[in-house]
Amino acid sequence: MALNSTTTPASHPSDDRSAAYQSLFPGVVADSRYLMERVAEAARMTLQARLDAVRTAGEHQAMHEARQQITRLANVMSDRYPEALRKSIEQSSSRSAEKTTRSLFTVHFDELELMDESQISDSVERARARQILISAVDGPLADLDALVCAAQGLPSVQPDQNPLRPDVFLQALQAVVSQMQVSDQVRHDWIGPMAQALGSELRALYLAQTDKLRHTGVQPVGYARRQADGQVVYAAPAGAGAAQGFAADNEFATAASVPADSLLTLDRLRRLLLGELNEPVAPAPAPGSSALGEVQEDFAERFAREFDGLDPLPRVDPPATDFAMTVPAAFEALQEMNQVGQMMERLGSPRPAAAASSADSLAPAAAPRQPASGLGQALSMEVVALMVDNIARDTRLLWPVQQFVRAMEPALMQLALADPRFFSHKEHPARQLLQDMTERSLAFDSTEATGFQSFMRSLMNIAGPLATATIEGADDFEQVLQQLHAKWAESEKERKQERQRAIETLQHAEQRHLLAAKVSRDIWLLPDIDKVPDAILRFLLGPWAKVVAQARLTDKTGSIDPGRYQELVDALIWSAQPELTRTNTGRLARLLPKLLPKLREGLASIDYPPDRTEAVFQLLMQLHQQAFKQAPRPASSRTAPPAEAPAPAAAPPPPPLSSAAPVPALNDDDDDPWVAPSEAKESGFMESSQAPESENPLPAALAPAAASETSAPQLAIGCWVNLLVAGRWERTQLSWIGSNGTFFLFTSAAGRTQSMTLRLVDRLIQQGALHVLAQHNVVDGALDAVAQAAMRNSVESRL
Repeated sequence: MALNSTTTPASHPSDDRSAAYQSLFPGVVADSRYLMERVAEAARMTLQARLDAVRTAGEHQAMHEARQQITRLANVMSDRYPEALRKSIEQSSSRSAEKTTRSLFTVHFDELELMDESQISDSVERARARQILISAVDGPLADLDALVCAAQGLPSVQPDQNPLRPDVFLQALQAVVSQMQVSDQVRHDWIGPMAQALGSELRALYLAQTDKLRHTGVQPVGYARRQADGQVVYAAPAGAGAAQGFAADNEFATAASVPADSLLTLDRLRRLLLGELNEPVAPAPAPGSSALGEVQEDFAERFAREFDGLDPLPRVDPPATDFAMTVPAAFEALQEMNQVGQMMERLGSPRPAAAASSADSLAPAAAPRQPASGLGQALSMEVVALMVDNIARDTRLLWPVQQFVRAMEPALMQLALADPRFFSHKEHPARQLLQDMTERSLAFDSTEATGFQSFMRSLMNIAGPLATATIEGADDFEQVLQQLHAKWAESEKERKQERQRAIETLQHAEQRHLLAAKVSRDIWLLPDIDKVPDAILRFLLGPWAKVVAQARLTDKTGSIDPGRYQELVDALIWSAQPELTRTNTGRLARLLPKLLPKLREGLASIDYPPDRTEAVFQLLMQLHQQAFKQAPRPASSRTAPPAEAPAPAAAPPPPPLSSAAPVPALNDDDDDPWVAPSEAKESGFMESSQAPESENPLPAALAPAAASETSAPQLAIGCWVNLLVAGRWERTQLSWIGSNGTFFLFTSAAGRTQSMTLRLVDRLIQQGALHVLAQHNVVDGALDAVAQAAMRNSVESRL
């Protein structure tokens, strides 16, 4: 794979900017050998200084081995680094284009159980090295990002579109280091000094490349920022200091804030998920009745004030308990025991008001929590606290849902004492309850949306009592989950039937489209097909192929040619050739009374608009009249078959039988799947001509991050989107995708369906009339943020 081909931007900048952009890479790759030599030498000097400063024999031996090995292998690494960097740039460009491959430096919560200690250590070392690079290149990188994005023709700064970003160089460095036959300890001792040296080299490189781009006349673009009114403005790039865009690319920037006394590290979190920190389970404590009563009362009263006519959240008196304090379990070390005490003291106190957001300021103080009996329970409670905080701060959730999640925290804390690993199982009733109620709440874009009051009432009446109950285990949540599902199923029964009818309608249209593609191919292979005019050819390959396909799909008799529509193709081809019909005008005279009515009958079977084929009928009349004239009319010649009807997704069309002439292309109307008016009404189908232009800006509360506006995300069943329909934004969910990706069906919480083709989906995304709310669900995102917080703690503990 050539470097230039992989780094070509999706947009089309001017030739000068494109040339300046492409000129960056050859020189950088060629000079990277000398960069690696300087990095290795700087790391060797750092290791020598550490060797001179160590006091123990073990540390002396480790530093001596690391220094000796880097001296021996410096030339080998320098020779291999340019090729590793070239591959890293190619892979980076490919991932940026696809937008589907996750970062090499990201750790997901649900993957921790599958990682061993060495993988955890490697992840922490990668993250630590990345942090070192960030601090070294922050300012110069911001300027380079702005210029590189401008050279690609991008409208705003998108740091992940810079192929020379620090991650690319670090990935190449780690690839080279991993090839060296040295011990894990030596690699561990290398990575810190090498990252520091690489940071200094990249800073100088970025400054040089920035000057180079400026001298070629490239003007930097700004950083897209969305204001409160929903408008996007572009801030000028920073001249020096913090990189405005790079921080957003740093996973640590999005992780929840964790205090200094946190127990949470990546290794401890992995051990917790594997059950290595299990301890005897203490009896479940009962929350204090007064504090919890205030939590429930405040939330219920506020919700009742906002929504008149709703019953307040049921008050459930907390049951009496004979909970007795248990003796703390033995800890791994005295430091961990001290940390447990500090952590439980912090968890038992209200959150500082200064740390709360504007939405959180309306939330009541957290209820006191019972101390944990050991490291496993304390760590589990910290994970629960972070998870709940992350969910409650998710801006996709409306404030009543955010507050309700906070009200559930005491119940989840009790569960953490009884089952410290409940959040690691996606099928656990407690995690499933959190996921279902938050995902279902995404159907509503405001508290005034139709159905939101009913949704909140079901949560308050069914799940609300959990907040003041004594939690003994998963069964408490399982009962609530079943009741909620039953309640929701009642309201969805009618909408489910409507959605199923729409799906069946679209499935029939998709089958007809695929069968029509095969019929078109068969028609193209008929004799004399290259002798008919283009308009007749397009008619046969487009609308008439759909007529034949419809007849075959609806036929119950088993006929080879139901309706005799396929037979008519031969007659139409013959009648469209005046040089043939002129020799047998009698046959033509007998054919015409049958031909035209049959054509109209077939088109009526698929409700095809007459105005789309009127020109074809007029041309046929002219051709038939020429049969009685002396002057022949030559027909255009074609020797290449047409490609099949456009396959969905990215499947390439089958190769033509001959490449002597270009393939006759159908117009957009014939190229798209045909949906009859009755089918369109049943499925809420949107024609391409009905596609709205995004003239109304998306409200700020509904808008996705501005940094990702230019990328077209991958759609998955179940994802929520904001769709511009008839000039108004509507929250709707992707509920079905055709088996061949031809059709997409969206359903709103009110049961309204909107269906469209893949072509229209892409067009709406590009026009800004369709915004994907998120690619991941709320709970998974909250737990991933917990993993990133653990990663950050692990990195900081080694700095």
